[in-house]
Amino acid sequence: MDYLQHVDCLQHKVKGTSVNKTRANMVGYVHIGCGTVVSLTIVLSQVVFWTLFWIYATDTYHANRNSIWWSARGQSLIPPTATGITLQQDFLDHYATYTVAEKDLNAFLDNHFALNGSAIDSFSERGRPAPQNVGKPIGRLGWIVTKDTVVYEYAASNGGVHTYYHDPTTRRTYQSSAYW
Repeated sequence: MDYLQHVDCLQHKVKGTSVNKTRANMVGYVHIGCGTVVSLTIVLSQVVFWTLFWIYATDTYHANRNSIWWSARGQSLIPPTATGITLQQDFLDHYATYTVAEKDLNAFLDNHFALNGSAIDSFSERGRPAPQNVGKPIGRLGWIVTKDTVVYEYAASNGGVHTYYHDPTTRRTYQSSAYW
């Protein structure tokens, strides 16, 4: 029995008394209102779900750092001169590949991870990846470690860890940043 038949049936049962007709109409409006609220809630939750899926489960591509539209915190961890940026963001971290000159990467790291206002010397602190990783993909974006790759790793004051794998020959960088 559909809603209108139900209301019609109620009206016949109450023998036309205006009080009961009004009550039946109010019940109908409540059903319509609740149905609308439930429908809107379902639609809105789907929009939120697919938006979050698009942001957190896919790669986004950016010509440069200025074209990154999400998370200022994530954006600030990428050198300003980086180009050809591919990003993948999670709830508490992000991964990126991009092209940047090593001198620009060093200048960025020296200032961004300065200790008590004193710039560091990232060039002298850089390390090498484990030999068994050369030629293999690392991280979620499948970046291949080359024989020329150097590694920069820093802990932020909030406990986050930021690792930059950089190939000075190709100028390609893979970044893994976890923050709280």
